[in-house]
Amino acid sequence: MRKYHRWISVVAALFLVVVGTTGIVLQVQRLLGGEEEQEREREAATETEAAPRVDPSALLSRTLAAVQQRAPGRALASIELLPGGDDPKAMVVLAGDHARRLIVDGRDGVVVQDEPYEAESLILRIHSGAIFGEPGVFLGIMWGIALVGLSLTGAWVYLDLYRRRRKSGKSGMFW
Repeated sequence: MRKYHRWISVVAALFLVVVGTTGIVLQVQRLLGGEEEQEREREAATETEAAPRVDPSALLSRTLAAVQQRAPGRALASIELLPGGDDPKAMVVLAGDHARRLIVDGRDGVVVQDEPYEAESLILRIHSGAIFGEPGVFLGIMWGIALVGLSLTGAWVYLDLYRRRRKSGKSGMFW
């Protein structure tokens, strides 16, 4: 088991360093205020559970008209209608190299926010392996398996050493 543990650890160390480092960066970002976007998404989810205050078809037509006026000819990547709650709105992501996210007021069809859009942060894409596309998903699975393998072989090695220590008359779980 020690031999397997060592070989798996040599290969997995590189991936685990990347995952660990990017995980630390993501946690620091969250501590420094990265949860604001998640909080907005949670609020939007609860708003959509409420009864719609604006007719969704009217909201859609107002949104499309506002987006066409703001960015004529731009392709749309997504439209999310949030007709419920006190602040009905629509979020539109414009496709292209310079993707943008527009937020349209659901009552009057005015664009209230226009900002650059990045689906996921670079650090999150590195952390998840998504930066490599489909092969990144495979790599993510592999480093997950490596981490589980290291944990299992490490536990095996520990138990083996613990049994040997007990046979030699040494007690104590840690040395």
